[in-house]
Amino acid sequence: MSFVFALTVAAVFVYAGVAKFATFDNWTFQARALGAPDPFVVLVPLAEIALAVLLVGGWWFDQTVAASLLLLSAFTVLLLVRLRDPERLPCSCFGATSQRPMSWLDVARNVILIAALIAAYLTK
Repeated sequence: MSFVFALTVAAVFVYAGVAKFATFDNWTFQARALGAPDPFVVLVPLAEIALAVLLVGGWWFDQTVAASLLLLSAFTVLLLVRLRDPERLPCSCFGATSQRPMSWLDVARNVILIAALIAAYLTK
């Protein structure tokens, strides 16, 4: 069961990372508008794809789950902070495919992914 949970999160990470690279100019513009520093603009999609590979491969599983939880928690905190803004920018969670303004649905998605990671860890 652990693999199913890990695979689910990995699939979302791969989709998000590839979508960011596929629309890199748009992603960098949106990420900077959200306040992301330049090094993170490139590192986020790389980290998402690397974590996905590690989750599916099962290598350094505990550390990979911890890093994935940290990344998703950081994304969730950013969403919660930005949801307080009067003007809601696009989430850009999935590159240019994310054109709608951020919402509580994005927070809910992250909470579900966090729960899936915890379930993956607990059922290993």
